[in-house]
Amino acid sequence: MKTRFIAILILGMLLTTSCIESVKSPETASSDFKMILRLWPEHHNDTVLRNELLQAMQAYPNTFEEVWFCAEFETLSMEAHRKSAEAMAVAAEKMREIGVTPSIQGITLGHGDNFESGSEELIPTAWGTIIDASGAVTRSGHCPRQPGFHEYLKEVYALYAQMCQPAVVWLDDDLRVTNHWPARQLCFCDTCIRHFNEEYGGHWSRTSLVEALEANAEGGAVREQWIAFSQESLASVARTISRSVHAVSPRTRMGLQHANFHRELLEGRDWNPIFRAMEEETGLTPASRPGNGFYNDHAPRGMVVKGYDMARQIRRLDPDISEIAAEIEGYRHYASGKSPHGLCVESMFYLSMGVTQLSYAIICSASEPMEWYAGNYFRKLQQWRPFYEEYARFNRGTEPGGLDPHIGPKQVLREKLPGEAPFGWITTGANDQVLPLSFLGLPFSPDGNRPSALLMDAEAVRGLTDSEIGDLFRHRGILLDAPAWEVARERGVDTLLAEIPLPEGLTQATCFHSPQGGRTAVIPSFDADLPNAKRLNLLHIADWVSFNRLPVIMETPAQAVVVPRIAESGKLRSVTLLNCSISEQEETCLRLRGCDAAGKQVFVWKKAGEPDLVIQPQYEGNDVILRIPLLEGWHVGWIAIDEKEPAGI
Repeated sequence: MKTRFIAILILGMLLTTSCIESVKSPETASSDFKMILRLWPEHHNDTVLRNELLQAMQAYPNTFEEVWFCAEFETLSMEAHRKSAEAMAVAAEKMREIGVTPSIQGITLGHGDNFESGSEELIPTAWGTIIDASGAVTRSGHCPRQPGFHEYLKEVYALYAQMCQPAVVWLDDDLRVTNHWPARQLCFCDTCIRHFNEEYGGHWSRTSLVEALEANAEGGAVREQWIAFSQESLASVARTISRSVHAVSPRTRMGLQHANFHRELLEGRDWNPIFRAMEEETGLTPASRPGNGFYNDHAPRGMVVKGYDMARQIRRLDPDISEIAAEIEGYRHYASGKSPHGLCVESMFYLSMGVTQLSYAIICSASEPMEWYAGNYFRKLQQWRPFYEEYARFNRGTEPGGLDPHIGPKQVLREKLPGEAPFGWITTGANDQVLPLSFLGLPFSPDGNRPSALLMDAEAVRGLTDSEIGDLFRHRGILLDAPAWEVARERGVDTLLAEIPLPEGLTQATCFHSPQGGRTAVIPSFDADLPNAKRLNLLHIADWVSFNRLPVIMETPAQAVVVPRIAESGKLRSVTLLNCSISEQEETCLRLRGCDAAGKQVFVWKKAGEPDLVIQPQYEGNDVILRIPLLEGWHVGWIAIDEKEPAGI
C-alpha cells in the first residue's frame, strides 16, 4: 500500500507540473485569495502521518498555500503543550521548505462538556467554569473573566507562537457567548455578576439579573448592557492571547473563527469587539473565518443555506477585514461525508457570497488513508483552483445583490410572547423560512449594503423597533407574507401606507405605496413549492418592490440559485448560476439589470475546466437577455460582465 501511495503521488506531480503556471499566476499572487488546509494535532505529532501529508501536498502543488496546525485541545497540561509545540515547530519548518505557510488554530473557552473528550485533564482546578442563567455548571468550559484562566492562555499561546512563528493565530469558534453545554449561555458566575455590577453600577444577583433580562427591564437597557458586557468578556480573552502572541512573534496576525450566531442574539450584532481587541494589541488587521456546520453533502442544498448565513456574517465585519476564509467542513472527515465534486461546488458558492479565501477541514481526523484524501479531495481542488482564483480576482469590490432577508439590529429587544419559554427571546429563526425561495431563482443579499429590497416574515417584523418600522415602510421596498402583514398591521403599518391597484402583470398580491415613496407587497405565503407560473409571478412581485431593479430574473423553469455581484457603482459585475437539482438544465434564460444598454459590454460564461464561452446578448430596453448553455446537475458556472475592448486593440 505504501509503495502504491508513493507511486500515485509521483504520478500526480508529473501530471500537474505542466499546468502549474496557470494554477498560480503572478497577477493573483498579492491578492487576498488563498486555499488553506486545516489540521489536527496528529498531523504534527505523528511523524508518519506528517510525512504522508507533506508528500501529498507536494504531489498536488499550488493547491494549498497555507496550513493551520492545531494546538492540543484535550489537555490543560503545560508539559503536553510543550511537547506538542516542539513537534509543531518541526512540522512548520518542513511546510516552509515546500513553500507552504504555517498558521496555528486553538481553542479558548471550550465548545462544551459534550464536544471535547471530557478527559479529567480538561477540568480546571485553578479557576472557575461557566455557569449559565439557569445555574447549570460546566465541568470544562472556562469562565472568560477568571485571572487564572488568562494566565494559562497567555502561557500556552506564547509557547506555540514563539516556537512556530506562524503567519496567523486563529481562535476557534468556541470563543462565543452561547452553547457551551450544559451551559446555554455565559456567564452568570459570582465573578461575572460582580464585574457587571462594578461596570454598570448595579446591585444584581444572578436571580434578579435573570428576571430583569426576561422582563426587558429599563426599556431594553439591561439586555443591551449584558450583551456588551458579554462581548467584552470574550474580547478580553482575545486581548490576552493577542498580547502574548505579539510579544514573542510580532509579525503574527490574529484571526477569529466565528459561526452563524445571528440566530443567537446574546452574541450581539457582530464580532467586532473581538476583532478590534486583536488589532489594538498587535497593530495588524485580523482575519475572519465565517462558518456554520454543513458537515456532509447528503442534503446538498444545505450548502446554500450555510452560504447565505456566511454572507450575513461577512457584511457585519469591519470593512478593513479583507482576509475572509470560508469554513468548508467535512467533520468527521469520512469518504462517505463530503464528495469531491460537492466540495468544489460548495467552495465556489461560498466565494459568490463574498469570502476571499477557502479553508478546508476535510482531513482532520485522518479517518481515511492519506492516499484517498490526496487522490480525491486534493486532486479535484487543484483542478478547480484556477476557476476560484479568477472569480475572486474579477469580483473584488463587489457583493451579492438581490433582496435582503432583513433582521433588525434590535431584534433582541423584542418583548416576550405569551407562554414563551424562559430566555426564548435570545434566539431567532427570523426569515429562515424564506431561504428556500432562493432555489426558485430569487436572489438574496443578506445584510447587504445595496439590496434591491427587503423581505421579512412575521418574526422579523415583530423584532423591529417602532422607529425602524416607520423608517423602513415609508422609504423602502418590502415583500411580506400574510402572517408578516398581520403583525405589521398590529403595529400600525397600515396607517403609513395606501393600498393601490395591482400593478399590471402581477397576481395574488396586495400592493401598497407610502407618501414618501416606499413600496410594500403582501403575498399569501413564502411557500417555495410552486408551479412555474407562480414562481415567475413571485419574481415579478419581488422586482416591483425592487423598483424594477431586481438584478437578475431567471425566466426559465429551473431549480437554480442565482447570485448577482454588484459593484459599489450599482453596476452588475457577474452572475453565478448553481443548478441545485439532479437533472441537467438544457438552457437557462436570464434577464439582467444594471448592465450597459449601449452594448459596450461582453458576457463570458465560465465553468471549471472548460473553455470560456462568449454569450451574445439580446437587449430589451435597459434589460439584457442571456441564454446560458447546458449546466449539469449540481454544477455551477458564472457570467463575467466586462467592458469591450475598443476596436483595433
